[in-house]
Amino acid sequence: MDAAELDRLLGRAKLAAREAGSLILTAHRKRGLEGLRIESKGGVDLVTATDKASEKVIFAALHEATPHYQFVGEEGTFAADGPTQLKEIGPEPTWVVDPLDGTTNFVHGVPLVCVCIGLLYKRRPVLGVVYNPIQDELYEARVGGGARCNGRPIRVSGATDITEALIVNNIGASRSQDFTEVTLARLAELMGGSVRGLRNFGSAAANMCYVASGVLDAYFEDGYGGPWDVVAAAIIVEEAGGAVTQPDGSRMDYRSLGKGKVLCGNAMLISDITRNVVAADKKQRLKKLCRLGAFGPIELDVLHVALAVGLGVLGVLGIARARR
Repeated sequence: MDAAELDRLLGRAKLAAREAGSLILTAHRKRGLEGLRIESKGGVDLVTATDKASEKVIFAALHEATPHYQFVGEEGTFAADGPTQLKEIGPEPTWVVDPLDGTTNFVHGVPLVCVCIGLLYKRRPVLGVVYNPIQDELYEARVGGGARCNGRPIRVSGATDITEALIVNNIGASRSQDFTEVTLARLAELMGGSVRGLRNFGSAAANMCYVASGVLDAYFEDGYGGPWDVVAAAIIVEEAGGAVTQPDGSRMDYRSLGKGKVLCGNAMLISDITRNVVAADKKQRLKKLCRLGAFGPIELDVLHVALAVGLGVLGVLGIARARR
């Protein structure tokens, strides 16, 4: 897939995003007068008639341009009683679409909503368009072409650690006790490390595009809905000079449904965030063992000391090897 073909597809995706965006903008302006027809995809995850109409418009436009490509869309993956099986994403070109990212924001009139159109090739993002029709911001990128917002080049920030960083974290749709405890433990770890600021904006794609443009320094989430939330924005972050991984530093998996994990920012900053997230998760696992009766408070303190000493020894050994 060469640069000329990617540019052609990028143009088509932008047109489709703007067409779908016009539907969203009209519905946003009417919501106070006519209300919205809202359904649940399970728990606190919502869908409206506008989501469905937007996806229909996008798929029609993309199918006309690329009839042999595969298509994966958020609303087509959910039935009335909850999520269905996510179709296998293979190496062939696959459009991945979220017709309205930030539906809960949309329902409440919060202007952070996006149309997301991404293209996977060999299971990696190669093209992305994210359009916020309410604020009229269109982010775009394709492999090797850089990233832009409304035609202007954008770049991730240069923050080097969390003390310099404004970080956004979406809580996600899960309300389980274990998930809540892990999420709050991670935020507490960042707070304890003197993070400059924390935000929660409710749209994965908007978060990632703000990171790509340097407005925010990093974004992480454990439990985004599916690949449609991140594929389009991932290539925008990467082409803006950033990195996209999972919060523990492992490689992104764009096939997760309901359990996706993402961390993005510049490479140095996300390394510092990963260190904090891993530390929080270790503490949380030890606390859970203590609750289950495996350890008492004294034994837990001993484990914390042993863990700290062990990590210190490993660090010294690593430095020694590096100096040889």
